[in-house]
Amino acid sequence: MSDPFFAALDQATRTVVARARGELPDVAPAASASAAIAHTYCCEPNWALCGLDLSGVAASGHGDQECVVCADLHKIGVTCPWCQVP
Repeated sequence: MSDPFFAALDQATRTVVARARGELPDVAPAASASAAIAHTYCCEPNWALCGLDLSGVAASGHGDQECVVCADLHKIGVTCPWCQVP
């Protein structure tokens, strides 16, 4: 069984490559309110599940595009690296 983080990272990479090749749209659907990316975190608000340091980053708002890595990790129930809660 592969590591869920690397599986999500692989999926995100495939999405970026497909967009670069023109196989997927370059932007989020028109329903998006802004170009910001919404990240998911558990107990440590300065670190997203995808590993991005969120300290000093403005909070995302309603309608922002969801981070594909955070979304995949949350969907498969990956355990939080800080508090060990899925």
